[in-house]
Amino acid sequence: MRIIDVIERGGKVRVRVRVETADDLWVLKNVVKPGDVVVARTLRDVKIDGEGKRRLPMVLAIRVKNVYFQPFATRLRIHGVIIEGPDGYGLRGSHHTFNIDVGSELEIVKESWSESEIRRLRSASSRWVKALLVATDFDELSIAIAYHQGIRYLMDRELPGISSEDPNSMEYLVSTIVKYVLDSLKVEDADFIVVGSPAVLRDYVVRRLSELLRGKKVLKDSVSVGGRAGIEELLRRDVVKGLLKELTTVEVEEVISEFMKYLSKRPDRVAYGLGDVEVAVKANAIEKLLVCEELLSSDVRDSIEELISRAESRGAKVIIVPKESPTYMKVKGLGCLVAILRYDLSQEVRESLRSG
Repeated sequence: MRIIDVIERGGKVRVRVRVETADDLWVLKNVVKPGDVVVARTLRDVKIDGEGKRRLPMVLAIRVKNVYFQPFATRLRIHGVIIEGPDGYGLRGSHHTFNIDVGSELEIVKESWSESEIRRLRSASSRWVKALLVATDFDELSIAIAYHQGIRYLMDRELPGISSEDPNSMEYLVSTIVKYVLDSLKVEDADFIVVGSPAVLRDYVVRRLSELLRGKKVLKDSVSVGGRAGIEELLRRDVVKGLLKELTTVEVEEVISEFMKYLSKRPDRVAYGLGDVEVAVKANAIEKLLVCEELLSSDVRDSIEELISRAESRGAKVIIVPKESPTYMKVKGLGCLVAILRYDLSQEVRESLRSG
């Protein structure tokens, strides 16, 4: 995402951005909300006297009613009511939908911007390393790409395994896995390939890929199983964490792992659920906060944005947990808000803060 301009006009702040990746669309989905005004160039069918209907390019401003986005899609749909447009066509008051793609420019106008919303736009401006993740054993293979918005699985396959009676079965298995990896690279190019597998198979696959893909780095790490469970395990391994340390999906994995350790051994060091997290924010105790994506499109969105802004203003690191993240359901089961605290906050102190 490139922020082109930030303009204050008429008491409102207008932010103009250019969409550069599919992940930028996911960020915008969590920033643009009903009631905002979005300005963009679009195509619109209009009636022209003597010519009938024609589809013309024009700039429209709509007041947003709904935002639609499918995970990993390359299009964001913003639907609303036209409030500004070219004169002479009688467009004001009509409904219109912007189709925002990679490469689109749009202007977002809000009554007020939260610090969290601005931070999300700015953080999307940095490029992240793209890695193809491969988790395989002798029977099962999954291949995926890690995005900020979660894990996109490109392929799940059953494998033929190996046979002690067939000396060529290992060669056939490795060739099959490598073919699937090469097919996936035609769909999604990547800066790196990370292969996770039991040791012997992993070494064969990495060696073959390195020979075929000269100039592209192929890395390896250990996982106990193949398939999707192997991909989730790979996200917790040092190689992937080192490569993708700024990726939301990886950050969420690290925070929830740290949270679960504290929860079992030092529960005063964590908070979860809206009431508990509000108390921790009040006590200036939050170090890291996970927020389920669905809260940003719910009826409590405004209060959640305010909570996030208060936490960030006091130095907390806030991470929006994407619905496609492997740990999303775990965070949701804990009340959609999960926090690690800077210091122990006893139950007695929490109760005192609630009543105060």
